[in-house]
Amino acid sequence: MEPQRAVIALAAVDPAADPSTADVLEQARLVEAGLEALGIPHATVAVEKGRVWERAAELAGAVVYNLLEAPPGRPMLHAAATAALELLGVPFTGSSAAALWLTTDKLATRGLLSASGLPVAGGGRLEPTHPALLESVPPPWILKPAWEDASVGLEGQPVAATPERALARARVLAARFPGQPILLEHFLPGREFNVSLLEGGAGVEALPVAEIAFVDFPAGVPPLVGYEAKWTTGSFEESHTVRRFPGEELSALLAEVRMLALAAWSACGLSGYGRVDLRLDEAGLPVILEVNANPCLSADAGFMAAASQRGLSAADVVGRVLRSALQR
Repeated sequence: MEPQRAVIALAAVDPAADPSTADVLEQARLVEAGLEALGIPHATVAVEKGRVWERAAELAGAVVYNLLEAPPGRPMLHAAATAALELLGVPFTGSSAAALWLTTDKLATRGLLSASGLPVAGGGRLEPTHPALLESVPPPWILKPAWEDASVGLEGQPVAATPERALARARVLAARFPGQPILLEHFLPGREFNVSLLEGGAGVEALPVAEIAFVDFPAGVPPLVGYEAKWTTGSFEESHTVRRFPGEELSALLAEVRMLALAAWSACGLSGYGRVDLRLDEAGLPVILEVNANPCLSADAGFMAAASQRGLSAADVVGRVLRSALQR
């Protein structure tokens, strides 16, 4: 079943927006190209500050391709905008508002995954004025705002090895992201993997698993996908963080990684497409780092790299995501 008409809904982007926010324009271009290849009539609507109801007339009778992301500092706006789509009763791609609310909150996601028997790193909410958590979680620690995505808040030195450094980092984040909890986790030392997940006629499929390699990172530079690695073109982190697709030499480990990613998809109630990030602990066992509902669809992002590895074009991905929205 193909839609008669599609509308790409995205947040209006300020010309001075940071790269993590402006990237949605690249995603919209990829979706537009996919829709054109599929021969599906479409339009693009820029929504101001999540006010989807103001564009209701343009959305009526269409399937909405939901690219309603949130700018830094307003992390729940994309879930609220998706809830407005639900209230309007229009079909839309990707995950529900409930799944977006959940996965935007890293602390809530950790709690649900753990309650479902899935592995997460030791950690929790760190209160800068009540640092008891530091006594129960072994160092080193990584600290991040609990509600941001796109590695916002992971600039500079997000990893701390001493309580003094961890508390100093927590105070900086609390001042920068007022009202947001600060998540502290044990920083896992092992290899990192991304599993992109895509629905199809037979259910959800795990695309080829990508490994994120941190090439020649010197001592003192934590091997992680921070803000610089994603968005600062020409930085050391960007040029030395490399995506690879392991072969059969890791078949048993990759099977375990895929199984955990699919379990996280089910636990968090994702739809359409998603991505789960994992890292190996000291024993070499995979641990879930992040569950990403509606991940980035830019041509150079991890999801489309995995889709290409599977032999899927942009039109294939766009079509499968649209069909999953119509089947819900």
